[in-house]
Amino acid sequence: MFVIFIILGFLEDIFNVSLYWKSRKYNQPNNWLQTWLTREIQALTQEEDVDIIVHHISGVVKPLWTSKEQKLHTKEPEKKQEEFMMSVSEAARPFLGARTDRFVYEIQLFLASGLNIEAYDAVYIQRLGWSSPGENTEVSQNELIDRTTVIPYLYIFDDDSDGNE
Repeated sequence: MFVIFIILGFLEDIFNVSLYWKSRKYNQPNNWLQTWLTREIQALTQEEDVDIIVHHISGVVKPLWTSKEQKLHTKEPEKKQEEFMMSVSEAARPFLGARTDRFVYEIQLFLASGLNIEAYDAVYIQRLGWSSPGENTEVSQNELIDRTTVIPYLYIFDDDSDGNE
């Protein structure tokens, strides 16, 4: 499993979140979101059983695709994005604490990508300059050193990172 929490703006030139909202692509369901949420929440909480959290957050996201109001395009995209961010933040904050804002940003990136999880991960790996996990290449010492230079940008946390005990 690999966590995709990197610095802000890392993929914005590839996955345009603003265009996602302006073009109202949020009206199109994402079949991979449930699996993506599960993987990311497991990585962030270091818990295997996150079904209740995923169900809770999915319950906030799914109305984007089913709301009659959305089919009528009655809200401005910017307003819809703001409501989405606030709703997902409120749903996730009790479980993710200080990592919530970054998590909400990542959800938007994933949705804006329109990709499945494997393709999304491949773009991240490519952007990092790493070899794909499926490639049969030996990892050189230089590549390991290059990889460690990226690690400081990862969000590393332990039990006390949120200030909660």
